[in-house]
Amino acid sequence: MCYLKSLWLFLGTILRSFVDLLANIGRLWAQVCGLAKIICARAQLPNRVGKGATTRCVKISDLAFKRPDPMIYAQYWLMSQGLAVTWDNPDIELRLGGVKVSAHDLKPDTEYEIIARIWNGSTEAPVVELPVTFAFLSFGAGTIPHFIGQTSVNLGVKGGSNHPAAATMLWRTPQSPGHYCIQVLLTWIDDANPNNNLGQTNTDVVTAHSPALSTFLLRNRDTERRMFHFEADAYVIPELPACQTIPEPRRTPASLMTAPGTVAVIPAAHDRRTQSLPAGWRVEFNPATPVLAPEEEVSIKITITPPASFSGSQTINLHAFTTLGLVGGVTLIVEG
Repeated sequence: MCYLKSLWLFLGTILRSFVDLLANIGRLWAQVCGLAKIICARAQLPNRVGKGATTRCVKISDLAFKRPDPMIYAQYWLMSQGLAVTWDNPDIELRLGGVKVSAHDLKPDTEYEIIARIWNGSTEAPVVELPVTFAFLSFGAGTIPHFIGQTSVNLGVKGGSNHPAAATMLWRTPQSPGHYCIQVLLTWIDDANPNNNLGQTNTDVVTAHSPALSTFLLRNRDTERRMFHFEADAYVIPELPACQTIPEPRRTPASLMTAPGTVAVIPAAHDRRTQSLPAGWRVEFNPATPVLAPEEEVSIKITITPPASFSGSQTINLHAFTTLGLVGGVTLIVEG
């Protein structure tokens, strides 16, 4: 009896193993069939080789997704496009008691109101609660920004309501007298062109006692030793033409579209190559080609010699460069 019982148990074990094997074969066959269907379906789709994302963050480029382009008069971006600039920013102004004042004649330990005018390059995507950061610097190029404060504004679409928007910040000047520059930075996580978000106003008035003298600070904020050089021009923002004289813009074919804000054709009135100093004017820098170590700062002496017959007011823009590009600049208004 014991022998028959053991044999029965053995046969039952073999039977159960056979049933499990058949079940596993069935599951494997179902997986093979499913894989075959996927392969057949993908064979009918366009080739996706090389089109996968290489980063964890993938921008949505569907036509239904609209991206805003908050902007301000941004000297670094404009000059990178070959345009002439002024450091007397038309989108930044200071007020004292509600009255507009000049940025070159600020009183120490006095509360001013900074107002930044902000634009949107998009006609379809507004911005809700756009962060706007204000800072001040010493008069010069490459100097360190000091935080003033941050606020936010609701920015409408181009040509719509809340456009342009105005961001306001109260600022008490330092107790030590001196000339200070204002920077305004816009920050948006999905900006169509983040390069046009930093604007700076950096102006001073000097009197031409033949010659006019001024100084500004130059700082090397790079991590390597750099040689600097300077350029001067007489660019001012021209008066806007009357609306009826503005030509109808031409539509750019989709195949020729470039990054938002890119200037395809530079108007002659804004071309850096046509903004040379007036005849008879001379600008000298001392030192002319300083070499600075990282975070080193020097004072640059500026000598502006106008013609003997000069009277009135003349704008002179001074720009500092390294081999990497624009570092900063100042605008001097010479009065005689």
